[in-house]
Amino acid sequence: MTYHLHTGRLLRDMTWRSRIRVIVFAFPVLCLLAALGFGVEAALFVARSEPVKGTVVQRHDRVGETIFDRGVPSYEPVFTYMDGATPRRASVGSAHSSFDVAIGQTATIRQFPGATGNVRMDTWQGLWFMPVVLGLIGAASLVVAALVWGLLRMMVFSRGKAT
Repeated sequence: MTYHLHTGRLLRDMTWRSRIRVIVFAFPVLCLLAALGFGVEAALFVARSEPVKGTVVQRHDRVGETIFDRGVPSYEPVFTYMDGATPRRASVGSAHSSFDVAIGQTATIRQFPGATGNVRMDTWQGLWFMPVVLGLIGAASLVVAALVWGLLRMMVFSRGKAT
């Protein structure tokens, strides 16, 4: 018994040139969409949260292990802060080298009133680092994809055409 993968009309009617174009530009487009999504999420977080002063009561120190931060110390502070009249304790939920705040020091953090959970440092790195990095990766890969597509058009797709 033979089973066939059901493909939609869009894929059946798509030329190989169009399929290759999708493959070449998929990563940059997905990176840029992810950057947009993270940017919208960060903007909504800023719009819905409020800044408060938090005091660092604990700090987790880590040394980076990825290709981007290998050997660089990263810090994840844990804050106590007041949510109205209620004392709260929360972590920033991620580590970064710019979160180097000593125990006992205060810093501005953003939190949702009445909610428990992670807070964010009210800094560029605490709020906008991910959307910016994803946007830069997407933009750089878009340039590379455009160069690859140009080479493919020139070397593969133009063969056999009269000039």
